Amino acid sequence: MLRHLTALVLLPAMALAGVSFDTDVRPINRTAPGASYADMLARIMPAVVSIRTAEVIPQAVLDRYRGRIDKDSVLKDEKTGETLMPTGLGSGTIIHPEGYVITNRHVVLKADRATVSDTVIVQLQDRREFRAKVLGVDAGSDIAVLKIEGRNLPFAKFTDSEKARVGDVVFAIGNPLDAGITVTSGIVSALGRSGKQGMGMAFEDFIQTDAAINPGNSGGPLIDFEGRLLGMNTAIKSRTGGSIGLGYSIPANLIVSVATDLANGGKVVRGLIGVQGEDISLAEATKLNLGKNGAVRVSLISDGLPAAKAGLRVGDIIVALDGKPFENWNELRLAISRRKPGEVLMVNFIREGRGSLARVTVAERALDR
Repeated sequence: MLRHLTALVLLPAMALAGVSFDTDVRPINRTAPGASYADMLARIMPAVVSIRTAEVIPQAVLDRYRGRIDKDSVLKDEKTGETLMPTGLGSGTIIHPEGYVITNRHVVLKADRATVSDTVIVQLQDRREFRAKVLGVDAGSDIAVLKIEGRNLPFAKFTDSEKARVGDVVFAIGNPLDAGITVTSGIVSALGRSGKQGMGMAFEDFIQTDAAINPGNSGGPLIDFEGRLLGMNTAIKSRTGGSIGLGYSIPANLIVSVATDLANGGKVVRGLIGVQGEDISLAEATKLNLGKNGAVRVSLISDGLPAAKAGLRVGDIIVALDGKPFENWNELRLAISRRKPGEVLMVNFIREGRGSLARVTVAERALDR
């Protein structure tokens, strides 16, 4: 087959004997703006890892199917001697030189989507492999923190995702479809995407991008043009299962908050004041002279929780927290969730056309499952 292909390639050259073609051998001018991001990517890519999960095959199953299990389809744990069945594939990023790795929670879960896989293997780009310890997972944000035994490892630094703007150049890095670590590029298409996208997490604040994201990219980084970690690639919208330019990444600031909790205590501590709300209409916002700021009408107050104790009522219109306005209900609940139990929130609200202020002491939210 190879010889036949070679002959096919050579025939046109023979037919064009005597004709030459020019080649410009000058190196690419990578100092020109936008000409190349190769140097930046060379610095950040060693921090991007492939993640595989596997389940232990019980000895009884091995005995029953002895001789019928394809050896190429299973793994052998050299330390324990256990036989493992590969179950999942994803990506991740080393965020600390001592081996702290972030990825998506769904990457490290078993098929039941509730419990962590028996074995999580992290592979670096130099082909080194580590069996990772899962320090913690958070269902509310779909973030997991792993730990591998290594020192002076390459790692990525975060950037302030609050400063991201629509139109910023970004790069998605990961192991799509087990093709190997791959880079795609695009722009920030939108910010603050939430429940309307149907992703199913309790706390959604996605960066939307048109950089190609495919199965296997989950947990990998979204990088800004300076090589800083802007987000974690998590989900796509697609009718085909592949990228159609609608990718969603968890923003860096949310990752830092959640990962810090998981790395230091194994669980995420979130604030709660005991309200549910709904966005008010543009017409009502205009009537209240709120300008471009959003507002939320309280639709439910939970008895015995901080909001009720502070005197808030159903029908009150919340317009700011600590004097800072917000755009919608999702942004308000995210802001509340990021406060720690015991902190005091000053809630600006309108009741019967008059502005007022409530002093609310934040309680702890129960863990999301």
